[in-house]
Amino acid sequence: MFRVLGNPKRTCAGVSRRDLLAAGGFGLLGGFTAARAPRTPPKAKSVICLFLFGGWSQLETFDMKPGAPAEVRGPYKPVASALPGYPVCELLPRLATRMDKVAVVRSVHSDDANHNTSHVLTGRHATIGGTAVKGINPGIPHDWPFFMSALEHVRDRAGDLPGGAIPNNVCVPNRLGLLEGYTRTGPYGGFLGAKFDPVCTRVGNNGELLFNLNGVRAATLRYAPPGADLSASVTLDQLSTRASLVQQLDAIRGSLMASPALDGFDDSHKRALGVITSERFRKALDLSAEPMKLRDAYGWNLFGQSVLLSRRLVEAGVPLVTAMWDCTKEGPDIATLGWDTHWDHFKACEGWLLPGLDRALSALLDDLGARGLLDETLVVCLSEMGRTPQVNGRAGRDHWVGSHCALFAGAGVKPGVVHGRSDKIAAYVTDAPVSPRDVLATVYHLCGVASDTTIRDRLNRPHMLYGDGTPIKAVLA
Repeated sequence: MFRVLGNPKRTCAGVSRRDLLAAGGFGLLGGFTAARAPRTPPKAKSVICLFLFGGWSQLETFDMKPGAPAEVRGPYKPVASALPGYPVCELLPRLATRMDKVAVVRSVHSDDANHNTSHVLTGRHATIGGTAVKGINPGIPHDWPFFMSALEHVRDRAGDLPGGAIPNNVCVPNRLGLLEGYTRTGPYGGFLGAKFDPVCTRVGNNGELLFNLNGVRAATLRYAPPGADLSASVTLDQLSTRASLVQQLDAIRGSLMASPALDGFDDSHKRALGVITSERFRKALDLSAEPMKLRDAYGWNLFGQSVLLSRRLVEAGVPLVTAMWDCTKEGPDIATLGWDTHWDHFKACEGWLLPGLDRALSALLDDLGARGLLDETLVVCLSEMGRTPQVNGRAGRDHWVGSHCALFAGAGVKPGVVHGRSDKIAAYVTDAPVSPRDVLATVYHLCGVASDTTIRDRLNRPHMLYGDGTPIKAVLA
């Protein structure tokens, strides 16, 4: 017997499709399949993408220009790193000692300085509806897929995804733009269909300073997919009913997934049912299982704890995980604007941005290495742009795409590489230019996706996944 809200309902098949829909809200139809493409042996079994929304400054991270004029170089000094002759910003002391574990690309450039997250996350520009809208973005179903979604799709059609209910593509802590009130293009299945959207957790509220140092506390931080978390309005009766429902779902999970009632039930529905009934996934989302010393190492801000969660998810069997450092509120207050530092850039850099990144990324590299996961996990750190060489009249740096950075580490990456060069003020690339498609082609290559792989859109038209992107040979081991 299967009960929803205390009412028994039975069909000849054991459980009705209406009962399944009552158990949770599910997504749209998945995308079209395509012919199996030739593949190369993968170096990376898993990928962790760290995405810094807003645009991180090349001048305050990995492309410092100490010889530039004061209005360009800023107040921070370069410090020696583990790579002889390659200093980094003094606000990155932990990463400085670990630069021999990473590959830095200093010559990324693009052509859209308007927070076009589609360009960096998919390799293509958004189609219709703009890059960010309030409410539903009509362009997303027509857009090129998120590179993590494309990887999931290619692995899915090749039969290379792990079985079970745990999702294969997860985004933490939130869907990009959620707390700010936007739907930003980029991290979606696009024309492959909602089946390949990442499963996103839901944390926090609009305007909270979650990404600042000490912005979150162990006692209150919870990660859960939308609909699986409890709001303050949930009554004891509702809580009891929900707990009973989860227990019943757990008890009959096997028969549910094999039930004839699922005939014609699309894959995204099945995935959502699996998520809400998966004890393994719930346990993976529980950071309280981690020792406090390790949580301290990652940092008590939402990004640091989300990066730690990314490692937990990979260890639990999720092959594709994205950790977002996002905005929490629209407005000129840089305390809530992530890396989009048009105002008080240096206050933000030294107050929370660079210390938060320094702790989280350093801890991740150490943690993956200690667990034997770094050799099979690719770590890529990206932002949609850099910042202007000139400091503006508000002590900020504005949008800039002439030259910025990307970072790789882990599976298949040649550590200790510094690739590309910019001019004397970090404005334009002068050597070894790299496009967003080249960055993504590097990820695809390391994941064993052949350069002639095609994917198909909603009209069943084939498209070359790499496009004109070429893997960055200098960073490949």
